[in-house]
Amino acid sequence: MEYGKKITVKEISFWLETSPGTNFPKLDKRLKVDVAILGGGIAGITSAALLMEAGYKVAVIEADRIIKGVTVRTTAKVSVAPNIIYKNLVSKLGKSKAQDFANANIKAVEKIAEIVRKWNIDCEFQRLPLYIYTESGERIDEIKGEFEAAKQLGLPVSYTEEVPLPFETGPAIKYENQAQFHPRKYLLALSKHIIGKGSYIFENTSAITVKDGEIKEVVTDQGSIMADQVIIATHTPVYDPDQLYRHLHSARSYVLALYAKGNFPEGMFIDFNPVHTYRTTPTDKGKLIIVAGEHSPADVADKNIYYGRLENYARQHLNVKSIEYRWSSKDCTTDDGLPLIGMTSQKGIYVAAGFGFWGMANGTTAAMVITDLINGQENKFVDLFNPLRFL
Repeated sequence: MEYGKKITVKEISFWLETSPGTNFPKLDKRLKVDVAILGGGIAGITSAALLMEAGYKVAVIEADRIIKGVTVRTTAKVSVAPNIIYKNLVSKLGKSKAQDFANANIKAVEKIAEIVRKWNIDCEFQRLPLYIYTESGERIDEIKGEFEAAKQLGLPVSYTEEVPLPFETGPAIKYENQAQFHPRKYLLALSKHIIGKGSYIFENTSAITVKDGEIKEVVTDQGSIMADQVIIATHTPVYDPDQLYRHLHSARSYVLALYAKGNFPEGMFIDFNPVHTYRTTPTDKGKLIIVAGEHSPADVADKNIYYGRLENYARQHLNVKSIEYRWSSKDCTTDDGLPLIGMTSQKGIYVAAGFGFWGMANGTTAAMVITDLINGQENKFVDLFNPLRFL
């Protein structure tokens, strides 16, 4: 195909189009809460829900509409591994920290499953295996090395040469009992638990800065909110006393949602290098296949080039019937590949950022860790994700 040629597909996230919109009010009065949360994505909404459950009064402040930014542009795979990472983490950070990260991911997956079950959320949550495979014979040793590292960390892995994709691959690491879901339906259900009893969600309200003090003042374009504690859960911190932006590196990934002729297996699949991923979701027209990959710099002159490459890749591997949706997402990685989660240098002000294109697990981990910090409860992952570790 010719790069740059317009493709007649919907330029919107499938998750956004297939769930209802929101209509929460702007901030219209000065008020006081226990915790103000800046950002209405998975980290912010999950934090608000967990804190409310713990008895706190919270206010979520979102510049646009909630669950409409990075979170809704995910492929929404919920697993302990975003790619081949554990061998590298053991090598760079040591086995103990790699073990902690593995355990944090396990807890995040199970927390999402627990929330879905506890609040009876209809979000197409489904337990499935995740395969991380290679198509290159030259990369089989990397698959084997990652399998050994993951196995030593107690992750639910096996090594297999049977990958049930409709095209030939090399061997894979198979992670059992992982999950996928509709992320916006999940978080919209959580948002309903936040409203009331002195807790709020404010949309179309842009945070400008945070004034520190015993009582914090979150200054917005609609007025101020006073809070004992503040969580900065925006894509990049809108209030950044420690200049953490220097340790965040933005990139962009691309997604197509398509129908294909023939059967596509149940499961989630990642070709680790170059990265391409697959998952499916049910629709009235059958099984929609979500294909992602073709990472680029965050800001590019023509995204059609990367969409074109991804379409070519999809057509080489699948008997494509129609491409229905396409969208892209920006996210940030950190210097060491682990997210920034925890208290900033300003007491009572917390940050959650740098999820590295794996926001379902990392965003949930952020909510759990910060909730424990606010609640005065021990959390063994605090040091691992300490946002001040690079300073």
